[in-house]
Amino acid sequence: MKLEKLMMKKMLLVLCLVAAFPLVANAGGSHGDAHHHESPDGNQSSTQQEHAHDQGGHASSVGGPADVSSATRTIHVDLLDTMRFVFDKPLVLKRGDVVRFVVTNRGQIRHEFSIGNEAEQDSHRAMMRNMPNMVHEDPNSITVDPAGTKELVWRFDGTDLVVIACNIPGHTEAGMVAKVKLES
Repeated sequence: MKLEKLMMKKMLLVLCLVAAFPLVANAGGSHGDAHHHESPDGNQSSTQQEHAHDQGGHASSVGGPADVSSATRTIHVDLLDTMRFVFDKPLVLKRGDVVRFVVTNRGQIRHEFSIGNEAEQDSHRAMMRNMPNMVHEDPNSITVDPAGTKELVWRFDGTDLVVIACNIPGHTEAGMVAKVKLES
């Protein structure tokens, strides 16, 4: 009888933990942007990874997201497997510029296009090392699959150096980064 009661208590404890897990997992909140993890074969997992950004709402010391209708210019960017960005125009940016980036992955592997300052990119890169299959659809960072095209619109501001990087592990280190000082 005692053994039966002990087994029932253990079972009840396990059920309570299983029932409470979704509540604990969601307690951290979310910022509304999707970060999906994929298995090595490219299939998305059924869960979304939500993480807090140092700058709420994706604002940065180099600017923030903007509406496409306010874009003052468009820059087309090719992402290459040689770990390079190719901009169709010289990457000259001024404070107040609102740029619509049309980003196309011309390679055979996934790449990322992320805008931030040096510290933000370092932090993002460290996160990506821990979660290398993360897929971004954020105002400051997009993941582009091979042959895919996505857009990102950004209003540039501030005095920090603008860093555009592919933070997929090894890509920035191989040269997939551009740094620009904002002009007045």
